[in-house]
Amino acid sequence: MAKNELLVPSHFDPDNVGNVWKVPYQQRAADAETWARQHNIPPASQDKFRICLLPVDVQNTFCIPDFELYVGGRSGTGAVDDNRRLCDFIYRNLGVITQICPTMDTHQAMQIFHSAFLVNEKGEHPPAFTLVSKEDIEQGVWKFNPELSHNLGINPAYGQEYLLHYAHQLKMGDKYDLTIWPYHAMLGGIGHALV
Repeated sequence: MAKNELLVPSHFDPDNVGNVWKVPYQQRAADAETWARQHNIPPASQDKFRICLLPVDVQNTFCIPDFELYVGGRSGTGAVDDNRRLCDFIYRNLGVITQICPTMDTHQAMQIFHSAFLVNEKGEHPPAFTLVSKEDIEQGVWKFNPELSHNLGINPAYGQEYLLHYAHQLKMGDKYDLTIWPYHAMLGGIGHALV
């Protein structure tokens, strides 16, 4: 343990990192105040040297097994293992971290990369992980779903132009084709929450 490192608090259960559970927030707040006093941790507002930790998309949708886009890696437990290490790092370094600002992947149902946005001639939506090329759109394999026009406040012609423009921009930028992602990190859903 390094000189400024703290012990990990007893309420942290590394075996629970891959699960979703109800957090006793009120109790954790009281525990945090007690912990800070025990370890002489001053309020972050008093930090002369400020450190911000930026965790990227540590959300249930990516980090909990059986969620929409779980990142298991080669071991199958990659995101869970990463989050155990992240929690351990945060707890051990609470005395020097001023702020934690996680990024959050955030989506709503009617987005261009979700299946509801597109339909084929039969009115069917593409399944998740379908790749939609600019040529697919030009040839009418997939088109903008006109049923979304009212909710999005656009006319169907504009929706189709936008879809084609988006696919064209991906192609011009040497990016992959438009990927239809499974619904994930949905605003207000449990997958959107931080682990």
